[in-house]
Amino acid sequence: MECQSTADSSLLVRIFEYASQIALDRGKLYKNVLEITFPHSAVLFLRHTKNTPDIMKIRICTPGGKQEYQVPVIKLQQFRLDEIFEKKLLFFLPFYLFVYEKQFAECEQDGQKMKQLKAEYADIRRRLDKMCEKQEITEYVKCMITDMINKVASNLAEGHSRIAEGVKDIMGGKVLDYEAKRIKMEGIEEGITKGITQGITQGITQGKQLTLLDLVREGLLTAEEAAKRLNKSIGEIKLLL
Repeated sequence: MECQSTADSSLLVRIFEYASQIALDRGKLYKNVLEITFPHSAVLFLRHTKNTPDIMKIRICTPGGKQEYQVPVIKLQQFRLDEIFEKKLLFFLPFYLFVYEKQFAECEQDGQKMKQLKAEYADIRRRLDKMCEKQEITEYVKCMITDMINKVASNLAEGHSRIAEGVKDIMGGKVLDYEAKRIKMEGIEEGITKGITQGITQGITQGKQLTLLDLVREGLLTAEEAAKRLNKSIGEIKLLL
């Protein structure tokens, strides 16, 4: 899937480049035949007009004849929250503000419309929280979606501070930014701990000690944990540091 903010056909070139590379990578060669299968592709337009097509096409002219296939067009502004969550299209959420883009000036002047916009983002927050409680997504995924929503709001609503700040107030702003980073670091530490025996330990026993030392220096692994994993004393590890 290719995403673009403006509706034009230029991204068809990228789609064909990526699709043909995927087809070639997955191609099958037997006897005197190379068989390649192109993947399904689609276009996601964050903005669209009445002239934006529902389908785009790629036509390939070969010595053996012409072959044409369709590339469906997805128009983000036609999606509503119920459909996004029902189909679990969570990667649409950071761009949901595009639905309101043409109404920015009106929203800032009309208290009722601003209230409606904030209510939708409160609904997004509530639904993400609920998905997290049900373990359908992780806390980290929720925080990163929130972070991206805030980033899009800052850039798309530049010049409309009430809208940008209103979205951030609902979604959590800097508190969630920090929380996402904390959760990410916890995940990294947990992954490193679980992977020490399989990966890092193997490298160290082969004389690649710098990998472990770098982890300890960066604070991603304690000297005690390193010593335990390697059956060495803390003193030996600290000497290496």
